[in-house]
Amino acid sequence: MTANNSIITFLAAALVLVTGCQQPSVRPKQICPGKATARQAAAVLGLEKQNVQPMRASADCVMSWRGENGDKKDERVSGKLAFVPPGKIFFKGDKFGEIRFGANETQFWLRVKPELDSYWWGSKALADQCDQMLLVNPVNITEALGIVVVTPDWKLIYRDGYDILSLYEDQKLKKRVYINACDYRIEQIEYFDGYGMKKVSVELTDYWAGDDGLMVPSTIRVGSFDSLGTEESSVQIKLKHIRPVPPEKQKKKLFQRPGRDGYEHLYRLDENCGFIEE
Repeated sequence: MTANNSIITFLAAALVLVTGCQQPSVRPKQICPGKATARQAAAVLGLEKQNVQPMRASADCVMSWRGENGDKKDERVSGKLAFVPPGKIFFKGDKFGEIRFGANETQFWLRVKPELDSYWWGSKALADQCDQMLLVNPVNITEALGIVVVTPDWKLIYRDGYDILSLYEDQKLKKRVYINACDYRIEQIEYFDGYGMKKVSVELTDYWAGDDGLMVPSTIRVGSFDSLGTEESSVQIKLKHIRPVPPEKQKKKLFQRPGRDGYEHLYRLDENCGFIEE
């Protein structure tokens, strides 16, 4: 795999970049009854979302994919993550040079140098409208930390200890969330394309509880699927040294979109869900 292909694999998996009903791979140790309605489920998840604390962590990632000859290949990547709810996020990795992803209340950006020497950016409002076509979606990245916005219009079923909530748009399945009915932690998220085919599955385990009410999954596994439903690549992310970030240490500059800084290519997200060079 070339350096450029490795970068693309990293961006597509480690940052949860996404354009049948499958149970989570690990069944709950204890079976508890679920919520009676989607409204009740959404209310509980809403309370948990309000309690989310700013955090930072180190991240060890193992990417896996199949080479052209079918052999399994692995690549290890390390990085650092910072998150301030509801939507500020920053990721720094240096496996192939400089990889930086960030988002604030209104914008997101991705910078890769030197291999690609490119800088992508756009508004979060447009990104939300282009979730099935966009390479980088900041909403999906925060969801990988177990923070999913659910409304009462989602469809709810209960199965084998899980409340399973499904989001439909234009009668097409868009997203499915599996919630352990005992602790009501999200353990799996599935994303579907415009044809109802699963494209990405995110498994969230080993939730870590901090002294200040911080609760975050310390193990995140992301699988990407082809048009036949076969997993074609994956990444497992281990968050370490998870710690809260007090207000005085929440660096505002970290979540401000930086200038061009000499990048050769600058791309902006447009209304057609494509990136145009500026």
